[in-house]
Amino acid sequence: MKIDSLETIPIAIDRNEVFTISTGSSLTAENVIVRVESEGVVGWGNASANSVTEETTESILKALKNFKPEIVGKNVEIENNWKEWNKVLPEAPSALAGLDIALYDAKGKLENKSVLEFLGGKNEGIPTDRTIGHMTKSETVEHAREFVDKGFRALKIKIGLGLMEDVKRVRAVRKEVGNDIDIWVDANQAFTPEESITLCQKLEETDIKFVEQPVRVNDIEGLKKVTEETDIPIMADETVKDPEMAERICQEEIADMINIKLAKCGGLTGGRKIVEIMEEYDVEGMVGCMGETSVSIAAGSHLYNSTLNLKYADLDSHFMLSDNIASGLEFKDGKLWISEEPGLGMKIDTEKLDKYRMNLKGKQ
Repeated sequence: MKIDSLETIPIAIDRNEVFTISTGSSLTAENVIVRVESEGVVGWGNASANSVTEETTESILKALKNFKPEIVGKNVEIENNWKEWNKVLPEAPSALAGLDIALYDAKGKLENKSVLEFLGGKNEGIPTDRTIGHMTKSETVEHAREFVDKGFRALKIKIGLGLMEDVKRVRAVRKEVGNDIDIWVDANQAFTPEESITLCQKLEETDIKFVEQPVRVNDIEGLKKVTEETDIPIMADETVKDPEMAERICQEEIADMINIKLAKCGGLTGGRKIVEIMEEYDVEGMVGCMGETSVSIAAGSHLYNSTLNLKYADLDSHFMLSDNIASGLEFKDGKLWISEEPGLGMKIDTEKLDKYRMNLKGKQ
């Protein structure tokens, strides 16, 4: 596949409300939409400015601008070239993710295949959750009821407001929604290992499915300690940014599960490499998101449907945005469904891209 052009489009879309987690708050989601052209076909990708990889909109634009000579005018094979690209963009996994996703989209359109066909999967509905950020107990319960009424069968509650406050919020949601709704909790590194163990003990009665990233990103021993001393499954998120760490997590049983986010690991190719490791060690996990548009959510959906080891899906960031720049995903019967059109199956609204384009002259 010869790449004729590479374009980056920075956009900013307000969220429906302020979203707060342990590491900060935001009202606006910044993303860089990546456009590649090959033989008259256009492929679209999505890179996300985020605190986990410490990439900003400006750093993503700079990384991809500098990367252009590596790809424009050249023939590429995504999986064969990805390892080399990853070395060129070692501090820019989200930028690489945007490019990788766009290339898969273009490849699918050129070969008249869906991305899922390349990954080797089956198009099935994805039971995604809805996430509830930091807020009061009554607001948490109100949001939980609203999401369940809209058809969602899983809720992820962001915790880190304090042990007892968090426990009260989770208990209140369980009481409100009953036992048929899955509840997950995500600490975003908020606690010490000892606090995490206490938290899990107090949450056992609420029948939650897992606790995500309870300790600091680099506290590997602490994460392993929590995993060993609690009955609730522990999921590693921020700790796992690449296949190498994923293998260590699985091999040393540091966590029970892994959360794959395309922006952390360099896109679909990096995500699939982690999936293969999970399959080898028989470890289950989740495909998640940062603050991406539905372009990246579609890519994550294709990855989810490529393996049985991704048991959970946290693919809801596009629901949190006040507007949608693309169509092709459908939520019905409590599940997210991807299009069977070639590539990602997404249709981009270029007028909306222009509407939300950020004015960053000299950055592209």
